[in-house]
Amino acid sequence: MDSVLTYSYLKLRKNFGKQPLFCETPPALLDSIDPDLSLQREYCLRNPVNNQTQTSITLSKQYMNTIRVTLQDRGVNHAEGGWPKDVNVNDEEATARYRRRFERDDAYVGAVLSSNPYFEHLIHQNNAIEMYNMYFKEMKPQKPVETYSVKIKNAYKDLFQRPVASIAWTFEANSKLVVSHCYKKMLLGKPLNTRLEGNVWDLENANEPAEQFLSPTACWQIVCSPSHPKVMMGGLEDGRVCIFDLREKIEPVRFSMMHLAHRDPVSALLFLHSRLNTEFFSGSSDGKCMWWDIRNISEPVDSLIMSINPTSQDFVSMADAEGISCLQFDKTFPTKFLCGTDTGLVINVNRKGKTHQEIMSAIFNAHYGPVKALYRSPCTTKVFITCGDWTVNIWSDDVHCSPIICGKAHRMQISDVSWSPQKMSGYMSISYDGKFRYWDLLRRHYGAIVTKPVSKFPLLRLKPNKQGKFVAVGDTQGIVNLLSLSDSLVISDNKDKTLMNQTFEREGRREHILETRIKEIRLKLREVETGVDSDIDLMDENVIKTAEDEFKRVVTEELKRSGTTHISSGKRYPMRNR
Repeated sequence: MDSVLTYSYLKLRKNFGKQPLFCETPPALLDSIDPDLSLQREYCLRNPVNNQTQTSITLSKQYMNTIRVTLQDRGVNHAEGGWPKDVNVNDEEATARYRRRFERDDAYVGAVLSSNPYFEHLIHQNNAIEMYNMYFKEMKPQKPVETYSVKIKNAYKDLFQRPVASIAWTFEANSKLVVSHCYKKMLLGKPLNTRLEGNVWDLENANEPAEQFLSPTACWQIVCSPSHPKVMMGGLEDGRVCIFDLREKIEPVRFSMMHLAHRDPVSALLFLHSRLNTEFFSGSSDGKCMWWDIRNISEPVDSLIMSINPTSQDFVSMADAEGISCLQFDKTFPTKFLCGTDTGLVINVNRKGKTHQEIMSAIFNAHYGPVKALYRSPCTTKVFITCGDWTVNIWSDDVHCSPIICGKAHRMQISDVSWSPQKMSGYMSISYDGKFRYWDLLRRHYGAIVTKPVSKFPLLRLKPNKQGKFVAVGDTQGIVNLLSLSDSLVISDNKDKTLMNQTFEREGRREHILETRIKEIRLKLREVETGVDSDIDLMDENVIKTAEDEFKRVVTEELKRSGTTHISSGKRYPMRNR
């Protein structure tokens, strides 16, 4: 071996440490601890012992939000390229004229001729390998496996940590979130609502609100106008309604008159789908529903008192009114709407009724407490969903006695519910335990298919966007969480609508049969009770009459033997011997 490739390592003996010298020694007892009998009596011997072990490695999967990144939008000025300044890009004739003039240029013709060989090469390459041919056409496509997931995309925080009062989406291509914050409590001392700002959030920027609006008092309800995304309607704590136009200023541009508004805070506010999109109506806990027009908001167009048991049919008083907690309007029924009350009732109202009983066409005993949410199904208009107390129920207009589908009772109260806008069989709910639940009546009837812990605080408001992809959820600390749903929770199958209609018809027919049977049983019991009572009355009269006759006969015989006075028909006369 070549000496150049070798190298010797040298280490002194002293660097190895002290040399260990081992020797055998007898064992030495250092300490002896005797067993404690008192401790031994507290345990029992288990025989045999069963124990399970898992040799595979336990793995867990978890999603979390990354640290927020502050973003800033900046524009770039393109000084070269594009259309010239003197050419209007929106004018087709001007652009065609400029294009024809440019195509007659010699440089343009040379550029086209020089690129011809490259285009021919690509065409021959495509013809050789058939790039756009569909292979394996004969194979049947398999249905993809449905995976359900809900992710928190963003969180929009209120600086003053006020509870979320209402959430709305603007009607535009890139929708924004409109959120109002306030405390819905009335205290005798200092008012709770000292900050009255509301926020308009851009979905891509959670650092600060895109815009703000300021109401004179606490804004309990907020809705957006379908005609313009900058116009909003608000329901205030003092019972008035107002119009915000963020193009002019952040304060309301119009108010309703105080003496013509509600007596209590506005608890429900809803826009009406009309030809001009200028009408909306409101409800309050004072029991009155009012219709308004944006063009003249000083006084209501019409009003209706929600009274199911008026003392007089000619005059309905506010003393008999039911407090309104929520409203629902569907454009397929322009003269009808649903009203949820503070006493747990749902009233189907027909505005074109001639009498008060015809106006209050149907009454449903929905919940034990206030009806907190009320929505009609996107699958069929005669089915609607309600939430209140600890349950979520699905009702039909044809069955009034009980819901056609009863929801599962929760440990915490349900605060809001909503149908999925695009998926016919799905709906979502939130509760005071801070969890978001998604239900699918076709996939799992008695349980949620997805349960997502959103916040450690109680959730108050739920609002999906029009496409159903994003859902805004607000809690008591003023945080609005934007949830992103997977495609299997948004898109319906081809047969979902047909299957849901069949399910609703089957459940409605079953409840109708049960309702008819219960009425028959009650009628029979009433007839039996009436018949038994009449028989008992006749038997009692016969027994009493027989006893009286027997008593008179015995008394008459005794008096004959003794020769004293005879009692008959309340008269006394002496007996004579024959």
